[in-house]
Amino acid sequence: MVKTTGKRGKIYQLTENGMNIQVTKKAIRNMYLRVSADGSIRVSAPLKMQESDIRRFILERMDWIEEHRKTKGQNLPPWELYTGLEREAKKQECRMRLEKILPPVIQECEQKVGVHAEEWRLRDMKTRWGTCNVEKKRIWLNVWLAEYPRECLEYVVIHELVHLLERGHNRIFYGYMDVFYPQWKSVKTRLNSGAQP
Repeated sequence: MVKTTGKRGKIYQLTENGMNIQVTKKAIRNMYLRVSADGSIRVSAPLKMQESDIRRFILERMDWIEEHRKTKGQNLPPWELYTGLEREAKKQECRMRLEKILPPVIQECEQKVGVHAEEWRLRDMKTRWGTCNVEKKRIWLNVWLAEYPRECLEYVVIHELVHLLERGHNRIFYGYMDVFYPQWKSVKTRLNSGAQP
């Protein structure tokens, strides 16, 4: 059954060996297979790929699928749990949620740290939770922070604001963190573990 269709591709479900598999057809050259943290199976395939070829691709990798379904943990970061059109939809949902909850968090954190950023922006980032352009006083936040509790968002906001006081990650910087957000170490560990709440 087709879930989504359009110029960018389509998403539908098929069943193989009793397993429900999400297939995303899009403008790519090769097929890709992923077993998500929740055990769900996702295949990305070229738009013109025949279903018989997709099924053959899956069957040839059935041992790999079953092994990964057994060993998958629940500690993947949220951006690894979605692909294709589903990922884009989830990212937009995260952006909308952050745009609603960010203003009071920013206000509280700026008052706590005693500095003001000129601009806040949201970005899809895979390796950072936030970045700060000290000269322009511009801060970027990872849009996927919406998937975590408010304390995680507060930690990242304060971390980036502290860079307006101290550019580098040194003893002075972490001294500020200890003052403005004493529980920062435990929150950082939670975020960097990749575990979802």
